[in-house]
Amino acid sequence: MTGASISQATVSILNHKSVTNQQGLCTIDRYKTEDVPRREEEEDRKNEILVVEKDGDLCMKVNIYPDQATDNVYVWHVFNDRGLYRPKEDVHIKGYVRLLKIEGEAKLPTYAQGIVDYKIYDPRGEQLQQSKVKLNHYGTFDIKFTLPDNVNLGKGHVEFSLPDSKSDTEHYFRIEEFRTPEYVVSSMIQPLIAHYCHPTTDRYVIATCEGKLFAGGYLSNANVQWTVQAETTTFTPANRYDYKFGNKDLS
Repeated sequence: MTGASISQATVSILNHKSVTNQQGLCTIDRYKTEDVPRREEEEDRKNEILVVEKDGDLCMKVNIYPDQATDNVYVWHVFNDRGLYRPKEDVHIKGYVRLLKIEGEAKLPTYAQGIVDYKIYDPRGEQLQQSKVKLNHYGTFDIKFTLPDNVNLGKGHVEFSLPDSKSDTEHYFRIEEFRTPEYVVSSMIQPLIAHYCHPTTDRYVIATCEGKLFAGGYLSNANVQWTVQAETTTFTPANRYDYKFGNKDLS
């Protein structure tokens, strides 16, 4: 396989045939099965086979069906200035709306015009705001709104719609609240050895926990929850890496 164009190859689908040119291209006239309801016709076309043949060599491509766009379609591209916001911050959202007009076999993009309705919802589905914005000459819009101080945290969204065209889209953004830490906690155990034999009355472990305020001083009168969990492990003496003690056989 060299990627070179194949000329004079016969291309066929159903009972329609054509021959490729010097660039390896050909055009097959539009076809339509007779005496078949439209819905059945569309289903049958999903199983059609395109066959290309030249000099006894043959290749096929299955599931060939045409993309027949008969209606004008609106397409949206919406984005915001950043993906994460805190309560009381401003959210800026901008969008582009294009109308794909069907003219013959082509879809021609044009600037959409009109009024865009939008509704803003918090992560629990509560509506925060509802308003309208007019598309400019280039089919673009931008909106700005401020999140409430007590807004629910999570993923919020905005619903945009063009009422006259019955076209709509949704855009999502995240709301989170980050609090500045007020203290830091550290812990240590004594003795510092990490391995302990079977417990006896004269063997113990001391765990120490210390909390300090970032503003200075210690964190006092704070409740501490703790748990102790023992796990079986292995032990290798210093300078004797050929020995290993634990729940496995001596190696």
